[in-house]
Amino acid sequence: MPTIKKNTQSVQSKSNTTAALPAAATPAASPPPATPVDPNAALEQYVLQTVASLDTVEVGLGDDPALTPAQKRHGAKLRKGGAQIFAQIGNLAQQQQLESPAVNASDMTAALGKAEALQPLANRVAAFAKHIEDVIFLAQGEAVQTGLQLYALLQRRAAIDSELMTAMQPVTSFFAYRHPAPKPPGTPTKPQKKATAKAVKTLKKNAPQMLQSGGAAGTATAGQVATAPVAAGAAAPVAGGGTPAVTGNGAGAPVAPTAVPHS
Repeated sequence: MPTIKKNTQSVQSKSNTTAALPAAATPAASPPPATPVDPNAALEQYVLQTVASLDTVEVGLGDDPALTPAQKRHGAKLRKGGAQIFAQIGNLAQQQQLESPAVNASDMTAALGKAEALQPLANRVAAFAKHIEDVIFLAQGEAVQTGLQLYALLQRRAAIDSELMTAMQPVTSFFAYRHPAPKPPGTPTKPQKKATAKAVKTLKKNAPQMLQSGGAAGTATAGQVATAPVAAGAAAPVAGGGTPAVTGNGAGAPVAPTAVPHS
């Protein structure tokens, strides 16, 4: 019997020890990573609102067609101070009753007034555009300065990191680009090439014999181009002060003056 009691006590002590063990603590959930705040979000929203406002202003100005550079280059231009002159022309034309349905001084005066009314807006928009371009230039310059410093640090790190060197290949290629070398002195410019082609075309028409055979029409020398007026039929003075002799297509050989002494 005593033995049985000891065993019972040992069993009870074991059960108490097992119940006293604390439960395993569950790990606390980590908070989600914070979303980075874009410092330019407010600026982007402001820009979108400003662009929408400018669109509304542009609609209010009318649906005049946009002009191409060629149209502006060949169109009529108002010289500086010309608004007052054309206004005076309109007044004089009305006084002299020279208007007609096709040529109306009132339409001209209205067009001048429209341009004058819009000029302050154009000046302000130009100043506004310059301010924006200056802000963009300063921001880009700041980014470039910082980027170059970071690029120098990355180059040093890439010297011992092959994976980083591979990732930097597009960046390295960008900075390795160089503008084409300048053309050597004496290379013809586009206007010179155009003038030479025009001179060669004139030689083909008026003096084809001056051009070399075998497809050398496009390589006329400077001497050949310089003598084109003479070959084209210009009058050339004859040595000795005689009448100019005409050379060229359909002309005879130059006639030299005869110096025969009279007895």
